Formats: sequence, C-alpha cells, structure tokens
Amino acid sequence: MIYTQIPATYKYDVLAEAIYSREMEHFHYQLDAVNFTNLLETIEEGAYKQELQGRLASTLEQMAKVDSIYNALTAQIEDAVEYAAAVERATQKRSASA
Repeated sequence: MIYTQIPATYKYDVLAEAIYSREMEHFHYQLDAVNFTNLLETIEEGAYKQELQGRLASTLEQMAKVDSIYNALTAQIEDAVEYAAAVERATQKRSASA
C-alpha cells in the first residue's frame, strides 16, 4: 500500500515511542528483579521465599519478551538520522507534558 496521508516521519515517531516504552518496561522489570534477588538473599526458606522465586522467574521471562520486542523494533530503523530526530521530538513532547 502507498500511504498518502501518513507523513514520512510517522514511522520513526511511532518507533521512538515504542522503543522508549520498551526501555521503561525493561527498566521496571530490572528494578523488580534486583529487588527480588536481594530479598531472596536475606530471607529464610518458606512460602514467601518460594513466592519470590516464582516472581523472579516470571519477571526474568517478561524481560526476555521485552528484549525480543525491543530487538524487533530496532531492526526496523533504516535511517539513523530520522530515528534520532524522532527521539528528539518524542523527548520534547514528554518534557512538555511533564
């Protein structure tokens, strides 16, 4: 399909936002993973420890999924200059709404 109403910059604007979202998502999973790991090192065996081990395993699994999505998104960047410009626009937009 030939897109007649979508500006040429739209793809990179969408990629910039999606990649930012995956970075934020991964960051929060990483924060949880470190927290769970630290807790597991300090608590005694029991139900709570088992729960944390499950939560850590689930968190690591989710992080792997986010990594896969991130890699698929970044593979679509064909023009580094256009992508950098889109990141700048996205950053400015987030700053303006903060």
